[in-house]
Amino acid sequence: MDEHMKRRLDKQRKLFSQLGITLDALTIHEKEFSMKLRGYDAEEVDTFLDSVIKDYERFYATIADLMDKWQEQQLELRDLKEQSKAAAATPPVIRGIDPQDLEDIVARLEGNLRQLKDKLPRTEKYL
Repeated sequence: MDEHMKRRLDKQRKLFSQLGITLDALTIHEKEFSMKLRGYDAEEVDTFLDSVIKDYERFYATIADLMDKWQEQQLELRDLKEQSKAAAATPPVIRGIDPQDLEDIVARLEGNLRQLKDKLPRTEKYL
C-alpha cells in the first residue's frame, strides 16, 4: 500500500472514530471469513464487500467535504461577528461633512429654535 493511501485511510479511521463508526474501508477489505462445508460463495462475498468499501469511500469523501465546508462557515461567521462588533463600536461617519461643520449647524439650529420659542406667545397652549 502506498504512503498516500495509508495517510488517507488513517484520516478516514480518525474521522470515523470521532463519529462512532467502527468499520472503515481497510477493515472491511482485510476481513477474513472462516470456511465451512456449506459456506457462502467467496467470490460473491468479495464482490459485495468491494461495493461496501466503495460506499464507505464515498461516505468518507462526503463527510470530509461537509466538515471542511462547516469549518469555513464557522470562520466566516466568526469574521462577520468581529466586523459587526467593530462597526457597532465605531461611531457612524457621514461622508463629505466635517464634524466641526456639523457642530456649527447644530448650534445654529438650536439658536434658531430658541429665537422661535421667544417669539411665540407665552401661553399654556404653546408651551
